[in-house]
Amino acid sequence: MRKKLCLLLALVLPLTSVGCVEKIRARMEIKQANQAYEKEDYRTALEHYKKARDIDSEFADLDRMIGYSQIGLYIPDDKTPANEAHADAAIQELSKYLKKKPDDRIARDALINMYLNANRTSQAIDYFRSYLTDHPADLEAVKSIATLYAKQGDFNESLNWYEKITLLDSKNPESFYIYGVVCYEKVAKNPPADLTEKMAIIEKGKGALQHAIDLKPDYFESMAYLNLLWRQQALLDAATDPVKAQADVAQADAIRNRAVEIIRAKKAAAGKKS
Repeated sequence: MRKKLCLLLALVLPLTSVGCVEKIRARMEIKQANQAYEKEDYRTALEHYKKARDIDSEFADLDRMIGYSQIGLYIPDDKTPANEAHADAAIQELSKYLKKKPDDRIARDALINMYLNANRTSQAIDYFRSYLTDHPADLEAVKSIATLYAKQGDFNESLNWYEKITLLDSKNPESFYIYGVVCYEKVAKNPPADLTEKMAIIEKGKGALQHAIDLKPDYFESMAYLNLLWRQQALLDAATDPVKAQADVAQADAIRNRAVEIIRAKKAAAGKKS
């Protein structure tokens, strides 16, 4: 959070927005603010950016730089009211700025980092859900929501959003791979108590990983996790159908062996080039 954010203002104040004297005053305040910001003197920068905005309140970039200065003043893990006020102000200023310039991804990333550093995951999710109302096909926003729900510990919602990624990015094998890995992590490390639900997650994961392999036949990473999901299925089947469990393990072995063959072939090819 102490790292300087983005580029400083490159302001050209319109002649029609303020009078000549006010324009000069605003430029002087901005120049002093930029100099302080460069030195990481965020308190002084904030003071001058605010004065500049008092002169020209319509200039959107001043909202951004005031928000960045508030971020500079914020100290992670400090729960004092004064420090939380910096987080509140940063969120307010950047949110206001992004309503005017929603395509500024650097500012959006700064806002999301502020949410996360201040442990306000729910607010970050709300922001992205609202943003997606007007930008439903924004893949990065959907990825962010999936990650945020995972961070929050809401697996079902997280999985739903990872599935949305595969729909938006349907030609990218990595999207299906990630979805499959998320399914494996759930059933292996924090499985649902309901065995039917667990099997459903295994099937979703297997389907996604197999699709990744269909799109990229040498995708040995997907094969590795597909192998693991077949073994998870074998553990479930062992309780009711040992023969089927043995078939599951045989399928897992075949997938694993194929992955090993691909890895060896890639290493051999790399050795010949060197």
